[in-house]
Amino acid sequence: MALTSNARDEHLRLAYMGDPNSVHTRRWLAYFVERGHEVHLLGELGVPIRELDERIQVHHYALHGQLRLPGLSVLQTRRDLRQLLHRLQPDLLHAHFVRRYAWRAWVSGFHPLVVTPWGSDLLLPPKRNLRTRWWNHQALRGADVVTVVSDAMRAMVISGGAHPNRIRNIQFGVDTRRFSPGAPDPDLLRGLGLSERQLVFSPRAIRPLYRHEVVLAAFASLPGETMLVMSGRNADREYLARLRQQMAELGTTDRVRVIDDIADDDLLGLYRVASVVVSVPTSDGMPITLLEAMACGTPVVAGDLPPVRALLGQIAPNSLVVGDDPAAVAAALNHALSLTDAQHKALSSAMREHVVRTADYETNMARMEQIYRELVTN
Repeated sequence: MALTSNARDEHLRLAYMGDPNSVHTRRWLAYFVERGHEVHLLGELGVPIRELDERIQVHHYALHGQLRLPGLSVLQTRRDLRQLLHRLQPDLLHAHFVRRYAWRAWVSGFHPLVVTPWGSDLLLPPKRNLRTRWWNHQALRGADVVTVVSDAMRAMVISGGAHPNRIRNIQFGVDTRRFSPGAPDPDLLRGLGLSERQLVFSPRAIRPLYRHEVVLAAFASLPGETMLVMSGRNADREYLARLRQQMAELGTTDRVRVIDDIADDDLLGLYRVASVVVSVPTSDGMPITLLEAMACGTPVVAGDLPPVRALLGQIAPNSLVVGDDPAAVAAALNHALSLTDAQHKALSSAMREHVVRTADYETNMARMEQIYRELVTN
């Protein structure tokens, strides 16, 4: 249905369920707040929420009563959410992450319902649990729209129960105006205690999912003038301790820098100053970190997973590696580090053009707004 001029301009009342402290949830909500829509975030009672944009209205619901029995807890959640949604009267409900949040949204019985899988909620081992699969199926089957970030995720949600004609490809997106090529900042290097050597940047969280032990093993075979930078934000402390032991055994401790908390501006600076960005997780949806690096024109090395192959297969096939093979990762890193100026320029241009065309934040959120309006007016 084509939208009238008034329908395109009207502000919507949007309700969301998702991790309130996740940067991805917050970035999604930020767009619609800035557009003037009324945004409500439904949060689990008792879960602390870090400082949030004051324009986002937070409401709480209970998961269970005094007796924490599975059946009774579901009924409690259903009752609380129905009462809350009846009071708020939103135009639609959007659940981010299938497990937990989309399950609860489906239980509420509210429509229109939009469900956005994030990748790990469908890709990681719990998908083999019969109970999890049943709940996933109900949430995906009951959604009026399911958004995905890749064809691989599209196939997965269809196999999980989603109606094929209700699936839309919407990226979380990258601010391509901000994440853009730029000259390395020498002050950043000095401020972070980094030398002006070739930098390998591994921006994913230090958790087993992201296989930093493979990155470390690969990095150990690189020339001595290279340096590896890792992000310590939200690190798994036991895993980090094992990685530090691995560094000591490999003799690379003095060439690896773990930065406890990388500020947003420093993150952009690291993408620009890095010679290559590496990411080899066991599973992935559409990694924002790779998209940000590509938007900055920085070469990447990535695990050969279906969504990532769709992203890089035509642009930089040499960047794709078997994620658990240190020798393959090392070879790909060496290839990226040895690019000529002409090769680097051509690759950077192709990567950035692809991200701007397919994964620009503003463009994708505008498409999502259009989908919201179609749901509300149909």
